[in-house]
Amino acid sequence: MNAEVKNTEVTATPATAVTPAATLTPAVYNAFVGSATLRDIRLMKSDFLLSEMVLDDEPIGGNMHQTCEIESAEYDAETDVLAAWVVAEATYKKKSKKLLALRCQYLIVYNVEKKPEQSAIDAFARRVARFAAYPYFRAHFAEVCSQSGVQLPPLPVIKETRLIPNDRPKPSEPE
Repeated sequence: MNAEVKNTEVTATPATAVTPAATLTPAVYNAFVGSATLRDIRLMKSDFLLSEMVLDDEPIGGNMHQTCEIESAEYDAETDVLAAWVVAEATYKKKSKKLLALRCQYLIVYNVEKKPEQSAIDAFARRVARFAAYPYFRAHFAEVCSQSGVQLPPLPVIKETRLIPNDRPKPSEPE
């Protein structure tokens, strides 16, 4: 079975209660990144849907929409642990009919050496935690599609949008 995919779209939504990126300096952010160590990535929930319309030997076709979002990110000062909840979803639709959908929730856990600022927590979750979960989601998507007999190309990579406006030197400043 060959797959025809149109309108591939990858989006990301920032964490809830996000502190404006303009208040975060590169030094504060980089200090937080240097103090965080990945401890665990766990698939907490997975929901897969396959329409009976896909059971024939026709290619799926249709439009694919995909998201990878930070649902929330919280730092526990007593345990020095940052927990980020990531929700990833991929859906194929033909017209208004949902042909295939996978929605997963991941828990990403980091040990943190010192108490970070809230703005650093939010930026770290958007810039690092969702990228940690995404390869697991792509692999899970490929696995459930294979087990269901659906042949689709791999999900596209996600790309970071610029979240900290002043995180690069100005043209007149040396790098």
